[in-house]
Amino acid sequence: MKAYWIDLNDVVQHPGRRVEYPLEIWLEREEAPPLAEPIRGTLVAESGGRIIRLQGEFHTVVWLECGRCLSYFQLPVTFELHEEFPMQGIPSGVSSAGFATVEDKDSFPVFEGNLLRADDLLRQYLLLELPMAPVCRDDCKGLCPTCGHNLNEGECTCAPRKGHPAFESLARAWYEEETN
Repeated sequence: MKAYWIDLNDVVQHPGRRVEYPLEIWLEREEAPPLAEPIRGTLVAESGGRIIRLQGEFHTVVWLECGRCLSYFQLPVTFELHEEFPMQGIPSGVSSAGFATVEDKDSFPVFEGNLLRADDLLRQYLLLELPMAPVCRDDCKGLCPTCGHNLNEGECTCAPRKGHPAFESLARAWYEEETN
């Protein structure tokens, strides 16, 4: 597993400096969604003296499993990144005796000193953009609750049911109560 590190020391040590980093990254960890294309975009790092700002626009295509029919499909994802991290110390561009470092006290830190682990930062933003219940298309018919046939591929041979299958147990309980 290869990490994608970006050395931001030059930006950190010179307040007011702005540097652009064009990125093309494949996420290789297990918890990353499977990518059909690498994440592409430009990361902009800018030092504000006491903070470092990171921003950028990124896009990729991910493979997801439909929550209705269980088939895999590709979903284009675009997201914007906006982060600010405090810095401690005096930047060397201000004082020859100084040295500033990024302070990342997050539970999942993306900085080690002034090195940014770009793949972890992009993974966090990508995961926030993914739908909680992905569907391959808005009119997906899902699976037959009886035989499991994918209804997008055609009708199954099961007898048609009345009402929604999720309420079937409730309907049985209701009608049994009426007959007693």
